[in-house]
Amino acid sequence: MQACSDEGIQIYGGMGFSADAPMEAAWRDARISRIYEGTNEINRMLAVGMLVKKAMKGHVNLLEPAMAVGNELTSIPSFDTPDFSEPLSEEMDMIKKLKKVFLMVAGSAVQKFGPALEEHQQLLIAASDILIEIYMAESAILRTQKNIARTSVEEQKEQIAMSQLYLYSAVKIIQNRAEEGISSFAEGDEQRMMLMGLKRFTKYANLPNIIELRNVVADKVTGENKYPFTKA
Repeated sequence: MQACSDEGIQIYGGMGFSADAPMEAAWRDARISRIYEGTNEINRMLAVGMLVKKAMKGHVNLLEPAMAVGNELTSIPSFDTPDFSEPLSEEMDMIKKLKKVFLMVAGSAVQKFGPALEEHQQLLIAASDILIEIYMAESAILRTQKNIARTSVEEQKEQIAMSQLYLYSAVKIIQNRAEEGISSFAEGDEQRMMLMGLKRFTKYANLPNIIELRNVVADKVTGENKYPFTKA
């Protein structure tokens, strides 16, 4: 929301900063949403911190899936060709792999620091950013798949493009934050193995044409001369 309102001001130019234009109020409303329930940084630490506490108490099974990902890293990767015939099926496969990234980082951090993980705030924020990006990307893809089932691929081509664009952006953010997290607690062979796993889990089988996807969305907006994505 903050980024959208900021771009809106950019489109309006100097007038966008004025109270006479709609973007000024939109920007203020977007900005307050980042702090009125607590700052982003505090909420991000709480998100993973609460998950870790539940895992330590046995209420959430975090360590077992994390150990399974660790075992996968030491095994020979599968060279089978997945079936990506369904719309956004490759994107959903990427979501599964990104969840392994979170388990690899968060699970390893819990095993290394235990309850003391709360003291490593930057690591918590990095893990939280990974979790947030996975949630947002998966939500967009699932919503688009639901709309495709209700209408058709052709009618949802812009939503498909936006879902693919968001996932592409999420993968880049997750790569960066995972590298930061891994480098903060792993060294030597362990670090090299985890970085290799990160590369494996964030690799596209077929990288989408990002510029073409952006053009699909831009053509829809310019063609209707308004924001056309308000309906479900």
